[in-house]
Parts: sequence; structure tokens; C-alpha cells
Amino acid sequence: MGDAMVFLTNDYGGRPFASAASFGNKFADWCTAAGLQAVECDDGRFRNFRAHGLRKAALYTLYKAGGNVAESQAFGGHGSIAQLQEYIHEIEQDEQAVSAMAKVAAVQVKARTGSD
Repeated sequence: MGDAMVFLTNDYGGRPFASAASFGNKFADWCTAAGLQAVECDDGRFRNFRAHGLRKAALYTLYKAGGNVAESQAFGGHGSIAQLQEYIHEIEQDEQAVSAMAKVAAVQVKARTGSD
């Protein structure tokens, strides 16, 4: 472990988590213990909250607040811009979908009211 400081430890002797997956599983346990209910995902399955989802939400918030690629990569701990680009693409796709739906809604309102 070297000189690294460990802030989150497992239940087995206060050691660091062995993997991201083991931390993710423990994070889900903490959410359940806190009374958070499982949420329905895009695929229709219900899942507990996961640390990865929190990381993704934080990156989304940073990007929407004007965070640049270097900040987002450092914040998310991505080893390459290619890994981060998957998140950025998803965020931009969401923004484009919201914008498109607003345009469709505006056309529908205009059609109902007969205004130009």
C-alpha cells in the first residue's frame, strides 16, 4: 500500500477494500441499511444504489456545471479520455433528447393554439 492514506476500510481488520467490486457491494449494503429502496433501472430491473452510480451522477453534475475534460477525468479517476468520453457522450445525448422534446412540445402547443 505504500504511503497511500486509506479512508474507507472493510469489516475485516480495517484493511482497504480488495477491489472496486467489493467496495461497490459494501456501498450497496450501506444504502440498504440506511433505508434506501431499490430503484428501477432502464432495463426494468430493480437494483440497489451503487457507488458507480454516485460517481456517474457526480460526473454528470460537474459536466453540466461547465467542468472541462481534464477536471472530469481527474474527478472520475478515469485512466484515459476514451473512458471518460463514454460518459460525456451519454450526457450530451440526454441533453439533445431534452432539447428535441422541447421543440416537439413547442410545435404541439402551437398547433393546439393556432398561434405562430
